[in-house]
Amino acid sequence: MSTATERGRATGGASGVVLLRRGVAALALSLVINWLITFGAISAAVAPELNALQYGSVTFLTTVGVVGATLVYGVLARVSSNPDRMFTIVAAVVLVLSLIPDVTVIPNQPGGNLAAGGILGAMHVTTAVVCVVVLTGVRVRTATD
Repeated sequence: MSTATERGRATGGASGVVLLRRGVAALALSLVINWLITFGAISAAVAPELNALQYGSVTFLTTVGVVGATLVYGVLARVSSNPDRMFTIVAAVVLVLSLIPDVTVIPNQPGGNLAAGGILGAMHVTTAVVCVVVLTGVRVRTATD
């Protein structure tokens, strides 16, 4: 039977230091993207009264999501023979579940509407993609590869 460290190396799973670096990178990238989306939503006055589309809420919830994703990946790296694949599946399921309130709750919130829900959903998608790519260490291929 292989050890967790051997499984992690064999599948691209990250060590503690690598995972921390990847988690910080995923957080930084997710925050920048979500702040840009927030800036666009605020500039377009999509839902100016909606608290969920303010920088503080976006920053807090993005941070909670990325820290949670990093912890989940860390656990999977220890217990799974293929943590990258398992994390991608978990991230996809969590993403789908996270979209439900965007279309059911947000439009009914004070100042909310369906467009705001769509924008928040877009933030969930971008954060999920960033977390999967950065935490698993997926290398994006270019035309020169």
